[in-house]
Amino acid sequence: MEKKLKVIIADDTTELGQSCSNALKSYGMDVTLCSKNGLVLIEKIKQNKPDVVIADVFMPNMDIIGVLDTLKNISLPIKPIVMAMSSFDNPVLEKETLEAGAMYYFLKPFDINTMAERIIKICGKQSQTKPIIVSDKIITDPQLEVMVTDII
Repeated sequence: MEKKLKVIIADDTTELGQSCSNALKSYGMDVTLCSKNGLVLIEKIKQNKPDVVIADVFMPNMDIIGVLDTLKNISLPIKPIVMAMSSFDNPVLEKETLEAGAMYYFLKPFDINTMAERIIKICGKQSQTKPIIVSDKIITDPQLEVMVTDII
């Protein structure tokens, strides 16, 4: 059995963190939420050893560039892929974030399913469950039969 992708999302709000978590779980990923705080994120990375980290560019105590610089000096079996998000559209900031080591930079708001597909593509994995979108609800394949039965 293929190992699930482990993802840490540094945003525990209902609006973003929970929504992303639920969507990524529907793709078969193991998701951990942590507070939007650079120092807390570093500790979670050390503990959980994720494949992917999704974090806002601007966080209290340490921004994403500080997190990326710190990761260079931490001994981990495999360094996680870092994806940075921001609601601030600035090409200079984007370039600086990518040069610091982020694999992907995207602007909020974004489509969660597109983000999930990017994670799968970047990590070279196939999703274990391909979600089906029905009126803004994510439905995984095993639920499809139940949904069709309910409709009939």
